[in-house]
Amino acid sequence: MHHENKQFILLFKDGQFDDIYHQMTDSCKSHYSMDMFHHEASSFHHGIRRYRLFNEMVLNGSRYVLWSDFRKEKLLSVQFNHMNQIESIQMTVTSSSKETNPTKNKYHLPFKEQWFVVSEGANVGMYLHEPIRKKRDGYDFLKTKDQQPYNRRKVGMNGSYAFGERVIAPLHGTIHQVVDGLSDELDADHPFGNHVIIQHSNDEYCLLAHLENGSIAVNVGDTVKTKQLIGRCGRSGSTPEPRLHMRVMNHPDVDSATALPIQWKGRLRPMRGKVVTSREEEGWSYGIAALDFSELLLYVVQAIPRLFFRFFG
Repeated sequence: MHHENKQFILLFKDGQFDDIYHQMTDSCKSHYSMDMFHHEASSFHHGIRRYRLFNEMVLNGSRYVLWSDFRKEKLLSVQFNHMNQIESIQMTVTSSSKETNPTKNKYHLPFKEQWFVVSEGANVGMYLHEPIRKKRDGYDFLKTKDQQPYNRRKVGMNGSYAFGERVIAPLHGTIHQVVDGLSDELDADHPFGNHVIIQHSNDEYCLLAHLENGSIAVNVGDTVKTKQLIGRCGRSGSTPEPRLHMRVMNHPDVDSATALPIQWKGRLRPMRGKVVTSREEEGWSYGIAALDFSELLLYVVQAIPRLFFRFFG
């Protein structure tokens, strides 16, 4: 854990809320008066003896840290900037409502190569969209380099590592809905921007959103195969930068549907703040076959100590 994380949580645990307030940016303070923050933080902390670090993510110069009590009933989410100032702080008491059953189908990643998980609904508190249970089980993916979504040497969309990247079908199915023709800019009136909904077996529907204007390569009624090209990643809809949103639902109408916890293929377990790759979907034989010679050699060298200690340790 970062030293700054330990310092913050100790201040919070000891009730030093005035010190925390002075660490906030002006923008963050605009949401709280000091008295209001003190009252809300005191009420939130009541009854908690210890906090545990639940998740940490570094992206675009900011650090996102999530703590919880040991029952995961209370979540404390804090965003720090590069100067260790608090840009946002959120205190959430989780719902005790019954969890939704996971998907019956198992899904592939909707892209190839490596992408960064910026938001995921499998764990409470790690989803950046609607926090309610009914809408929460979705994922947002970015392409990054050195924890940055943009190449600073390039201008506009050309600098985005995700913009224009191929988006593929995570499972075979039939195209149920296509929305295209929306510009690649922030649009709160069309939150998902250009998007596709694919109908799969077991009455499951996959939403792929924020696609590039004019890039969608399928039409309503088309039958698509797993990993077939659907379109390209864009910035349409309500998104701060080019990214891909994926959600599996029990109904094609996004507003009334319930999002389902996604079962992934193979060893794949996307988690906020981590990089995922399609190779994690493969089993032993596919994984070895996919490696080039240098990667295979490194794999064998790394495996020797583990084998040695297993048999002789």
